[in-house]
Amino acid sequence: MAASDTVDLGLAMHLLRLAVDAAGKRGKAHVATRLGVSRCYVSRVLSPTDTCRCPLSDAVAQRIIDRYHVIPECPATLQPQPRSECARISHGAAPTHNPLSMRIWRVCQTCVHKPEEIAK
Repeated sequence: MAASDTVDLGLAMHLLRLAVDAAGKRGKAHVATRLGVSRCYVSRVLSPTDTCRCPLSDAVAQRIIDRYHVIPECPATLQPQPRSECARISHGAAPTHNPLSMRIWRVCQTCVHKPEEIAK
C-alpha cells in the first residue's frame, strides 16, 4: 500500500476492518452506507486476493478515520470522542458565548489528541 503524506492509510485500513467485523451480518453494506461509498468499493479495498484490488484513496481514508477513530476518553469531557468532533472543536473559533464550551475549547488547545490542522 502506498504511503500518504496526509492520511495514515494503515490506520484507516485497520479501522475499516474493525468496523466491518463489528457491523455483523450487514458488515460491508452498513459500513459503505455510513461512509457514502458503494459496497463493492469496500469489498474490493478489503479483498487481499482480488486482481483488480482498489487502492484506498486519501479522501475515503480520511472519512474512515473521521467516523471510526474514537478517542477513548477526551480530557475535556471525560467521554469517548470521535476524532472528527475533536478536530471540529479544537480547530474552530473560540466559543465566547458559552462558558462550558469555552472551557472545553481551552482544554482542546493543549490536548495530546488534538489532530493537526490540514491546510485547505
